[in-house]
Amino acid sequence: MAENPIPEPPTPEPPKERLPFNELSVLFPILALYTVGYLALMIADFVLTEAFTLPTGMMPIYTALVGAYAADKEIRRWAGNQEPSRKGALFVYLWLVFFLVVFTVRSFRPEYRLPEELSAVILQVLGIFFGSRASKYVYRNRSAAPADLTAVVLALIREQGWCSRKQIEEKLGISERSANRLLAGIEAKGLIRREGEGKGVRYFATSPPV
Repeated sequence: MAENPIPEPPTPEPPKERLPFNELSVLFPILALYTVGYLALMIADFVLTEAFTLPTGMMPIYTALVGAYAADKEIRRWAGNQEPSRKGALFVYLWLVFFLVVFTVRSFRPEYRLPEELSAVILQVLGIFFGSRASKYVYRNRSAAPADLTAVVLALIREQGWCSRKQIEEKLGISERSANRLLAGIEAKGLIRREGEGKGVRYFATSPPV
């Protein structure tokens, strides 16, 4: 009588690769929560006058969060791992609008007083914001050999058959003006041709890219 074959043990599944931790995905919602909460406390301090006074101590934590968010975003930009825009500048505009409103009210109604930390917070947030903008400007306008940039554009066209200005902006991390200037220069050399109008403009190679 034939013996029953011994079943082979099941092959273990390979461990799932853990995705790297993304600090920006955590920093942004925390910063948004702190902004809303801090701003609400500022409003209460302004509207309730003597009935409520905002305790000190939150400003250094908030400015540290803003600085950490801006620093992480710029490090990712320079490292080539840029995240999609999260509109962090809205925080700055929100603080500026709030300051304008309360300052205007205070000018006509002296019984109201400006929150003690408001001016300091806005100055620090503006400093971080413009520091980030300066880093972004330097990154987008950093020196690069035109021949290298031309090679990148032609390689992209070779890969997918065409390219758009927006793709060049994202690929090279440059501004719209710089992308237009680059594409116009390559087109003037006769290496690419432009087709379409407006947002539908596409660039094609006039000859096989080398």
